[in-house]
Amino acid sequence: MKILALDIGAGTEDILLYDSERKNIENCIKLVLPTPSVTYAKKVCEATIEKKNVFVKGSIIGGGALSYALRNHIKAGLRVFITRKAAYTIRNDLDQVIDAGFEIRNKEEMDNFEGKIIDLEEINIGQLGIFLANFGEDLSDVDYVAIAVQDHGISPKKMTDRQFRIKKMEKFLRKNPKPEGLAFKEENIPKYLLRMKSASEDSKKYLPKAKVLLMDTAPAAIYGCLQDPNVRKIHTKIVMNVGNGHTWATIMKKNKIIATMEHHTRMLTPEKLEKLLMRFADGDLTNQEVFEDNGHGAFFIDNPGGFSKIEKIVATGPNRSILNKTKFETYFAAPYGDVMMTGPAGLIQAVKKIYAQ
Repeated sequence: MKILALDIGAGTEDILLYDSERKNIENCIKLVLPTPSVTYAKKVCEATIEKKNVFVKGSIIGGGALSYALRNHIKAGLRVFITRKAAYTIRNDLDQVIDAGFEIRNKEEMDNFEGKIIDLEEINIGQLGIFLANFGEDLSDVDYVAIAVQDHGISPKKMTDRQFRIKKMEKFLRKNPKPEGLAFKEENIPKYLLRMKSASEDSKKYLPKAKVLLMDTAPAAIYGCLQDPNVRKIHTKIVMNVGNGHTWATIMKKNKIIATMEHHTRMLTPEKLEKLLMRFADGDLTNQEVFEDNGHGAFFIDNPGGFSKIEKIVATGPNRSILNKTKFETYFAAPYGDVMMTGPAGLIQAVKKIYAQ
């Protein structure tokens, strides 16, 4: 079995080419690259310095650094033209994209465009294949492509994307309270998850025979933590991903999710995080409270039983060090002996679990 796992976060794209024929995971190819959003943002900054208008086309990718750079481009008095599909990179509500100063155009209208053209592609399997070919590695025999991206989804007009995201996660986890409950085969990706659908389509361009699995970055990281044998054996635990953008915490019993909380990492100090986690484990934290604090929300599938029942707090993610400044004793998960492979480890396990069945 050969699995290409791509975990695309706000800062890095973590890649693992899992090949069961290699036997030892240590012998599999691993890469940590800048996330595509950061790479495209640099091109926009160059255009801003050169005072050139920009035309953005291509796929839906994570906004992040790219969205910030494009907004600054407009603030500098320059124009940003963007196709309808690519515009979902900026916001899932296109009215908000237009209000921010972006000009939505068809590709045909831009045939004679003079400026910098940026063609977005998040699932860069073509570039990856060329690079790995120099080391004698062939991607044409990949059986599965597993991709993790963060996708809030297209929310109803009267609901914010934060509320929509937490509501949909709760719906899926009540059906299957395990991390793989938020993983989708290519044919089962919900229609409102446009970024995931775009990622699946881009994968098929390069590896049409490979089956595709999509997962949100947060549950992929949580699932990856469980591949650390020191984590899997703990009965009751808080497992959390402290990302660049979001902090996603779960309470798990027997490796089943019984509660979930999501907040924005930038809003959290060590002191605030301490209080949130304790009240979360006590079952006192409300969905509305987290939302009104500019987070996403929280929900409980079962009674956590109180903070005293938590045997261990387990963390991963680029900002996990915030927990070093709390009073908690925290274990930093390292599946396959590598903290940067937590997301890919979760993706690989999801493929084995979902497609093997």
